[in-house]
Amino acid sequence: MLEPVSPSVSVIISAFNAAAYVGEAVSSALASRDVALEVLVIDDGSTDGTWDVLETFGDRIRKVRQANAGPYKARNLGATMARGEWLAFLDADDAWLPDKLGRQLAAADASHDLVFTDCSNFGSFERVKARQSDSTRFFEGDVFEPLLLDNFITLSSVLMRKRCFEGLGGFSEEHTGVQDWDLWLRFAAAGGLVRLVPEPLTRYRLHAGQMTNRIAARARERAAVVERALSSPRGQLVGRAVARQARANVWAIGAWIAAPTNRLTAIAWFLRAARHWPWNMGLYKGVVKCCLNRA
Repeated sequence: MLEPVSPSVSVIISAFNAAAYVGEAVSSALASRDVALEVLVIDDGSTDGTWDVLETFGDRIRKVRQANAGPYKARNLGATMARGEWLAFLDADDAWLPDKLGRQLAAADASHDLVFTDCSNFGSFERVKARQSDSTRFFEGDVFEPLLLDNFITLSSVLMRKRCFEGLGGFSEEHTGVQDWDLWLRFAAAGGLVRLVPEPLTRYRLHAGQMTNRIAARARERAAVVERALSSPRGQLVGRAVARQARANVWAIGAWIAAPTNRLTAIAWFLRAARHWPWNMGLYKGVVKCCLNRA
């Protein structure tokens, strides 16, 4: 009898009340070409039909249930179950193109423990361009400083070496919110190098109203991630200008997200950003647009 092929990639999907989307995510992972993989799905206490959808895949996937504890704890649980050399994270409402993992493995080498791709947006994205790279600048190699200024690495696009993930302690479970950004920053602060596959091989789904959920909490969470990164040994070496821009960008991003539904909050946050970095003329344009209700 032939021994089963050990997976080179363990795909980790965290799902909470994702019955409408998770089947597409799982199917896209299983359709990956020229890669030995396993698909691990962690049902994070769903109360809809998520588990029923997962049952339809039979033994093509491994799946477990946990009491609702949030996606980062679910991803960490998946990582402990993983048998592959590499971990690939996929949100339950996103999807991949078939060559995504193969292209990333081909781009990886002994020096790069994290490989990410460009993304195409789909769903409801009236204020966002169709391709991430149309509005976001990507960086490779030592990305600590540019990553402080913008989280340009989308979770569902990431392929990360398992031993590196474990060495960093995985995703933080002490905090909530944007802990993927926190992990990328800790990775870069520790000297990790990043490689980009520039094709949009990851499909990122945007939902109507998605960006307006928990606006204030998310802004505070982004600010906390930046402060933790700046307090690290690597963060203390960055220039004052970079630190000021990083703090400003947290509130500028929050203001842009808040603008369509809460103009007063957006104006306050644009001005808060300007206190950190007053030379960004876009902040004042944002205030004007909010005043004219053109956000």
